[in-house]
Amino acid sequence: MTAKVILVMRHGEKSDDPLDPDLTPAGKARAQRLAQYIPATFGKPKWLFATAASKHSRRPIQTLEPLARQCHLTIDETYADQDYGALAHHLRKSDAFDGALVVVCWHHGNVPPMMHALKASAGDYPDPWKGDVFDLILQVKFAKDRETPEVTKVREPF
Repeated sequence: MTAKVILVMRHGEKSDDPLDPDLTPAGKARAQRLAQYIPATFGKPKWLFATAASKHSRRPIQTLEPLARQCHLTIDETYADQDYGALAHHLRKSDAFDGALVVVCWHHGNVPPMMHALKASAGDYPDPWKGDVFDLILQVKFAKDRETPEVTKVREPF
C-alpha cells in the first residue's frame, strides 16, 4: 500500500423534485465554493471521479465541474453509481494514485458501501449517510504500512 489521500463527498444540494437531475442554486453555489476550499485546505487534487451521469442525476459531475476548471483537470465519470466497489478497488490498488490527492463525488446512498470497499473501519463514516447532509467531506488517508486507512470527517465551513 502506498501513501495517498482520497476525499469522498456527496454532491451538492438537490431539488425535492425526483425528476430534476441537476443541482439547485444552493448546490451550484456549494460547488463554486468547493473549487476554492478543496485546494486551499487539502492541496491541489490530481484526480477527480464522479458518478456517471444518468437520466436521474448529473449532480456529482456538476459538483466537481468548478473544481475541474480551477485545477485544469478532467472528471473521470466512467463509473456508474453502483460501481463504487470497482472504483474503490482501482483507487486502492493502482500505483497511479501514489502520493496523490483524489476527489470522489458520489450519491449519498452509496458513500457508506464505498467507504467499506475502501477498507475504512465501521464507525469512521456515517452509515447511513443522512439525506440532508451536503457539507461533509471524508478525508481518507492511506499509509504505506497500513491496510486500514485513517478517516477524518471534515465539515465544510459554508
